[in-house]
This record gives sequence, structure tokens and C-alpha cells, in this order.
Amino acid sequence: MAKITFSSDNLRKLLRINYYNFSETDFMVFGIRGATAVSADFSTFKFSHEIERTDPNYNNPKCSIGIWNPVTNQIALFPGSTVPHTDYMKKNLVGTAKANCMMTGYYSYYQKGFHNPSVNGAHEALRLATNIVLRRSNNDLVFTNDDPIEVGNPSDNIHAAYCFDSNGKYSSAGCQVIVGQPNSKGRGPNSVNTGYWKIFHDIIYGVPQQHFDYALFRYVDAEVAAVSGSNPLQARLRFGSKGDVVNQLQQKLMASGNFHTNADGDFGRNTLMAVLEYQKAKFGLSEADGVVGNGTATSLGLILPNL
Repeated sequence: MAKITFSSDNLRKLLRINYYNFSETDFMVFGIRGATAVSADFSTFKFSHEIERTDPNYNNPKCSIGIWNPVTNQIALFPGSTVPHTDYMKKNLVGTAKANCMMTGYYSYYQKGFHNPSVNGAHEALRLATNIVLRRSNNDLVFTNDDPIEVGNPSDNIHAAYCFDSNGKYSSAGCQVIVGQPNSKGRGPNSVNTGYWKIFHDIIYGVPQQHFDYALFRYVDAEVAAVSGSNPLQARLRFGSKGDVVNQLQQKLMASGNFHTNADGDFGRNTLMAVLEYQKAKFGLSEADGVVGNGTATSLGLILPNL
């Protein structure tokens, strides 16, 4: 499996080239889909940690969720999952439950609260308090660009995975979950948070900050940032991007007949739908991922800066 050393500076670079409006003082939570931390002390705040490529299998936690402290320029990583479990996907297919897969992007904000799947399962967690971009697979047990996209709030909270280790069966219908068991009524009156969830929970609840932004990336994004070193990278725009270059994108989409509202420099629902409409027409449905990289930008006549 491919391995890289992923650093706090790499994370900051990813945030910048995606034109995310992030804070340099507040703690942030981030996810890397398809990446497992392999450093011995990965849940400890350090400048960098080693991660390796994995394949999210919808059965075991095969992703990493991290916390970034921009003031100390350090990150801590925790094993978890950023995709729903197969059990919920099967229920989604037959209509007895809903499952979704959060798309990469920047989501402001999550807030301290409770994850409430049931009276017995409720526990302190980070609750989703904003709209996200998600896919629902209505025909199989994988997520691809062919699956329909929604923008809304499906309550994809950040909570305990209800499993003891990375080989266990986790519980998620689309939430971002961290390996460990929660302090919940169903586990008895003397229950406590356990595993990596306890470490994550104690860090988050140990600071006065109430709201946390969440940035979700793929392993390949982290790899590109790590390998590039100090060399500049071309910007990429996706849900959550903000700024003048997003305004330029909206103007190009407007000229192509795909954007039908005012340009505001905010890559939200209207911009996403316009990008998808354009990509489907130009490149086909399988290539419509909602991300504006070099191919889409060049086709539109948009110059993406190098940062």
C-alpha cells in the first residue's frame, strides 16, 4: 500500500488551494477518506503523521478523521469511517432506511451537542448544523458519480462508531464516525467513552470552542499535497470554496448557460448543480464529480491560479 507523511502544513495547503475560508485560530476537524494512520502515536498532536492508502469497504472503518490545531500547527488522527455501513445501504435499497455518502468539501459548521439515534444510543458528539453535499446509491452498494446528488442536512454527525477496533462493524448511515464506544444509556449506568472516540471527545469537549468546521478530503488529495512539498499546486474548486476565483467560475458558467442566479463568490448548491450540468454535457455522467480542476476549468476558459 502507498504511504505518505501528511503534515499540518499539507493540510493548510489543501485548504488554501481549495479556497476554503478557514480559521488560523480555531480547532478544525478534517477527514481523509481511504486513508489509515500508521504512525505509532497518531492520536497524539504532532506536526505530521504517516498514513497509507486503504479501500473503504463499507464494512470496517478504513478512513481517518483528524483534529487540527492551527495555533500550534499540529494534527492528531483517529481511525474511523467517512462512508455508511453496508447494512444501512442495503436498507436504503429496500426503502426501510436512508443511507448517504458525504462528498468531499468544506462544511461550516458542526456544533457540540448529542447524536440521537435512539434513547439508548444517544451520546455527546458534534452535530451537523449546516447543509452538505451527499450522494445516495439507489441501485447498488457502492457510490459513484452516477449516483444522484442532494444538498441538505441528513444529520451526518461526528460521533462514536460503536465498535472496539478498526476490524469491527461500525454504525453509520452517513455520519463521520470514530472507533470506540460512547458513554450512553444503553451501555449501562457506569458506561464511559472508550477507545479513540474517548481521546477525540476529550479534546473537542476540553476546549471552550462550540462550533467546528469540517473539511473532507480523499487520500489522493492528501498525497498530492504531501508529494508537492513547497512547490505550488493548481487551485481546485468544490462545495465550500469561496472568493474571487469562485466568482469568475460563476461568470463562466453563466456564459455557458448553466448558471442562472447571481454570482456571489460562494460555491454552494447553485454553483454545484451548474458545474455538474456542465460536466455531464461536456464529459459524460461518469466524469461529473462537481470538482473544478484543470480539465473543467480549461473547458470553461477559466484560469485557476497556482498557490
